[in-house]
Amino acid sequence: MSLDLTFIGTGNAFAAGGLCWNGFLANGRYLFEAPPQALMSLHRVGVDPNTVEAVVLSHHHGDHFLGLPFLLLHWKHQGRRTPVTIVGPPETERLAREVGGTVYPGLFEGEFGIEWRELAAGDSTTVGDLTVEAVAVEHDNRLSLNLGYQAKLEGERFAYTGDTRLCDAVFDLAREADVLVAECASRDIPIPIHMNLVDDIPELHAAMPASARLVLTHVTPDVQTDLARTVVAKDYETYRF
Repeated sequence: MSLDLTFIGTGNAFAAGGLCWNGFLANGRYLFEAPPQALMSLHRVGVDPNTVEAVVLSHHHGDHFLGLPFLLLHWKHQGRRTPVTIVGPPETERLAREVGGTVYPGLFEGEFGIEWRELAAGDSTTVGDLTVEAVAVEHDNRLSLNLGYQAKLEGERFAYTGDTRLCDAVFDLAREADVLVAECASRDIPIPIHMNLVDDIPELHAAMPASARLVLTHVTPDVQTDLARTVVAKDYETYRF
């Protein structure tokens, strides 16, 4: 089997250079993050939003979360007939209902079927062919929890850091993954809650198995690299492993 990662966006919170906010589809059915433009980007890459089986959220910052009301709106009114699973940190359901129900009153009336799965560090869950294990990373301690994920999909192993500084949990993800999707919020700006290309990514890369692949996202346009087995993801592109 192969692992296909389709990026519906690759930018950080500031969307520098017109990059869409970060998020990606795994094998066309499992959406990691719900950036504000998620619904538009799914249409752009030719994916029917009603075929998305699960949304996996790393944390609740707006560039990762605020596309969820639009997805819920589409699912409610545009013909979805099957339940959807939303995976995320504690308080995901409360926040989604609060925000979604405020900006679209009635959004949760007559629900088509939403299964909310809130994970603590060390918890795992399976949706269809995807299994994810939640790993606590170090990002914004004012949020309920910040998660990265170990994942297995149709026999293929990959991991996602979410947003985080370089920390022990990120090295653990790097050592275990065949493919690692990692945030890289800038080229060389030292941001305490993020990783950058110059200071952090070489250390992360060195911790990975010799055959593993590294995909950088949540970037700025000046993030470019010649590190072996590493690609800087681009909006709307699919990468097969």
